[in-house]
Amino acid sequence: MPKTEYCWTCDGDHPHRKLEGPEESWLKERLGRASVHEFLVCLAPKCRNLRTGSNKKPFPDAMRLPHFD
Repeated sequence: MPKTEYCWTCDGDHPHRKLEGPEESWLKERLGRASVHEFLVCLAPKCRNLRTGSNKKPFPDAMRLPHFD
């Protein structure tokens, strides 16, 4: 279920949700981590920026989640 959080790339409050199967796999590989459960993706149109529940800017530059079909 989406949760409203602040997105620093959109500069506003937007719905965010936890990552799902292939999204988690992609981020684990990209970061070299065993777990990425704390990450959320912004659901604003054309955004898909990643953040954690406690950190609105966990990376120096925006990291956007690609679309998985």
